[in-house]
Amino acid sequence: MSIRRFFVVSALLLVPSVAFAEWEITNQDANSYAFTKTCGSKTEDFSIAGGTTRRYSIPAGATSCTLTLNNTSCTVRDGQGCVIKSSKITNK
Repeated sequence: MSIRRFFVVSALLLVPSVAFAEWEITNQDANSYAFTKTCGSKTEDFSIAGGTTRRYSIPAGATSCTLTLNNTSCTVRDGQGCVIKSSKITNK
């Protein structure tokens, strides 16, 4: 193996291959909302302004996230999304 080939192969092996699973949430209301996001065993509080769309990543080790707003919920996987309308959250 040539020295150049050795360095190319070594560099490729050292570069981590990270693929992020993403989802989005769209707030069609004019109001801002606070919601919770549960992915696996981790729960976090989030907020979204009225009339906006935001993208998030599903953390490593989780395959989906459940968003909860005003006793309504939406579960998302990679490439999916939720929409807030009339103070309720649903799948797109």
